[in-house]
Amino acid sequence: MLNGNQLWGPIPSEFGSLTDIEYLDLSTNKFSESIPGIFGNLLNLYYLNLSNNKFGQEIPFQLGKLVHMSQLDLSHNSLEGKIPSEMSSMQSLEKLNISHNNLSGLIPTNFDEMHVLYDIDISYNQLQGPIPNNKAFQNARVEENDGLCGNVGGLKPCNHSVEYKQTSKLAF
Repeated sequence: MLNGNQLWGPIPSEFGSLTDIEYLDLSTNKFSESIPGIFGNLLNLYYLNLSNNKFGQEIPFQLGKLVHMSQLDLSHNSLEGKIPSEMSSMQSLEKLNISHNNLSGLIPTNFDEMHVLYDIDISYNQLQGPIPNNKAFQNARVEENDGLCGNVGGLKPCNHSVEYKQTSKLAF
């Protein structure tokens, strides 16, 4: 574990060669720039915690290749852009925390298919549109996402134009 060591700068590319690693905690450091896509090559990884750093840019779509991942924490960074739809390929994912970032856009509808997911925190972002029809989202922490809607306590109901907009976007 390398958490809480005041490590800074970008994550070295050598991390991509740690192909047998299963557990990686780099939380509470000062890593910056972007989360490297090479983490998608760590196919045995089941736990990844990159919370409380200074990561910016988008969540790399390559993380979707981590099919054994059960816990992923990217909270308390400055991540931006959309949640990659490839993350729904993480069929072993039980816990996901992407709170306290600058993520925006719609939550991918294919998150409906993440049946093992039971704990999700998407609070304090700029997400919008309907929440997925997944049991985990019924108890999700969603506060401070003013554009979200759905059948979850504290959210406004979705109107049909929002739901249609999401469906039509994914169809093209």
